[in-house]
Amino acid sequence: MEPPSSPSSTITAPPDCHETAQTLAKLSAEAMICRSALLHYDSVSKSMIEWCWPSDNDGKKVPLSNFDEYREEHKFQYPCCLCASSSGKEYIEVAVYSWREKATNKTYWYARCATDECGYRVEIEAYYHQSSVATFNYPLREHEEPCPVELEWTWREQRELMAKLNSVIIRDGISEAEFGVLFRRCRRCRRVGVRSTMKRHIQNCSGGVQKRRAKPKRIVIDGEAK
Repeated sequence: MEPPSSPSSTITAPPDCHETAQTLAKLSAEAMICRSALLHYDSVSKSMIEWCWPSDNDGKKVPLSNFDEYREEHKFQYPCCLCASSSGKEYIEVAVYSWREKATNKTYWYARCATDECGYRVEIEAYYHQSSVATFNYPLREHEEPCPVELEWTWREQRELMAKLNSVIIRDGISEAEFGVLFRRCRRCRRVGVRSTMKRHIQNCSGGVQKRRAKPKRIVIDGEAK
């Protein structure tokens, strides 16, 4: 009878988290510093490749403010973020939205990881004016609807809006869209609270299986379409 194999021979090495973080940082940096093309993650080659900006029938680039409407009608996806490299999913769309930066008091359009985890983040509006950016007239959808992109607002974004809400200078409150950034309602017990707290409450209240309403095609914050 052969002796049993050593248990240590069946132990696999744990993933190198440091190496993974370095890889994500490198890929994310590639996207941020490239100005001639908008790069996003490709699961097949496991590298950053060029993303094609949507165009209309006349070959003109679709404005960012019309992305939601275009996405509803065409087989068009936002760039793929780096979360696809470790999630097992082939494609994970980023969130595309506008935000007024407090430091500059200017509004910028961003494409970033919807959960703000992998580090993918580019100022997408800069590529709208670049003639070198590839374009593509995506085919029309037939019956299928686009998958919703659930944007999780960063702590910085939430803090800025909370400061605005508490400001004695601004006396007309905040918009409905801004309220949705800060607060969330439990659809079972109808309680409302700060978004980060309500996430745990909803999980305890109904096992986290509550359906979220579909996001509106366009929201407005500080007078800007989103």
